[in-house]
Amino acid sequence: MVKVRMNTADVAAEVKCLRRLIGMRCSNVYDLSPKTYVFKLMNSSGVTESGESEKVLLLMESGVRLHTTAYVRDKSNTPSGFTLKLRKHIRTRRLEDVRQLGYDRV
Repeated sequence: MVKVRMNTADVAAEVKCLRRLIGMRCSNVYDLSPKTYVFKLMNSSGVTESGESEKVLLLMESGVRLHTTAYVRDKSNTPSGFTLKLRKHIRTRRLEDVRQLGYDRV
């Protein structure tokens, strides 16, 4: 049976995985659909200890899923108004915390 949505246990497990992203900066936001967004995160110095740039794509689909991905997906040619607002307010901001509020799927 194919899983359609994440449950609270899935969210808790993903939160533990995403904690490694704390301290990274959001370099851009892309919309794939009206409810699906990709956040491009980079470590604050721009390079890892080995000298390579560390970039992570965080995919969020409202009410369905949240995870990192290695696949670059087709972005819309013109970003939506909401995406432009997200870019304005969170571009260059640092990810300070990743947590689950109680047992909510927030």
